[in-house]
Amino acid sequence: MWDSMTARTRRRPVAARRDPYAEVTARIVAALERGTVPWRHPWRARGLRNAVSHRPYRGINLLVLSLTSMEAGYDDARWLTFRQAEQLGGHVRRGEHGTRVVFWKWPPRDEDRNSDSPDADRSPALPLMRLYTVFNVAQCEGLTLPDPESGGEFDPLTRAEAIVAGYADGPHVFHDGESAYYIPSRDEVHLPPLGAFRDVDGYHATLFHELAHSTGHPSRLYREGYQESAPFGSPVYSREELVAEFAAAFLCQEAGVDASRLDQSAAYIASWLRALEDDRRLAVAAAGQAQRAVDHILGRDPQAAITPVPEEEHADV
Repeated sequence: MWDSMTARTRRRPVAARRDPYAEVTARIVAALERGTVPWRHPWRARGLRNAVSHRPYRGINLLVLSLTSMEAGYDDARWLTFRQAEQLGGHVRRGEHGTRVVFWKWPPRDEDRNSDSPDADRSPALPLMRLYTVFNVAQCEGLTLPDPESGGEFDPLTRAEAIVAGYADGPHVFHDGESAYYIPSRDEVHLPPLGAFRDVDGYHATLFHELAHSTGHPSRLYREGYQESAPFGSPVYSREELVAEFAAAFLCQEAGVDASRLDQSAAYIASWLRALEDDRRLAVAAAGQAQRAVDHILGRDPQAAITPVPEEEHADV
């Protein structure tokens, strides 16, 4: 009997532990291999958010959900879990596949631990990364939800100009260059004249990219390695470029600017592929830094980028 039970135990398959960083990175790499830069694709829906709490998705989740919207053609910005769909009186349609997004789970604060114990852990708390599954409301039936807001009149140009003007401690911007670049030592952004760009969307997307670099300045977020002299395609260069790329994409989404108006050279796609394949955590880490850069430019608290979402939204994690 003992041998039989042992044999059954040995035959039981062991579930492989999922690597959330690898899963997120794999989706982005797959898009790049198809020749699509997912963060530069036109956003099908602005204001991506949870359909129940109305909390906006941020960081890497903006990229992942935008990529799904692009591939599946979803125009609705609202997403929810399987259980939330049931709570709203509806259900996810049979055969629909959800999208895996990130949830940061923070451990108890130091004051919640046993502070009287001499062996208490005094090291800084680090968040745990989990994946959970959400569905677009277009994948559901019978939901009791109001119609999505139309948003009223919205002028992307006006909004983009307001974002630039609202960057309270931003660098000086000069329109005197043959290309776009940021000079850390002088805290200056240089761009070609507006007329040199194909359209105003391309101009603002480029400006957002350079402004994102400027947030790494010591007087702002002091991002490690942002002003090191690094060759094209190196890990340091690729990391900072991804931060600026993601931040520009988030700002384009905020303003309603078409990020696809930027050039998508094969050399850049190849360098991003190498960087992402060499470091499975890079995409998630760069998106987090990009979100903090965006918060800084918009005058929001950078720490809000790592504020956890209430657990009840993720009952089916």
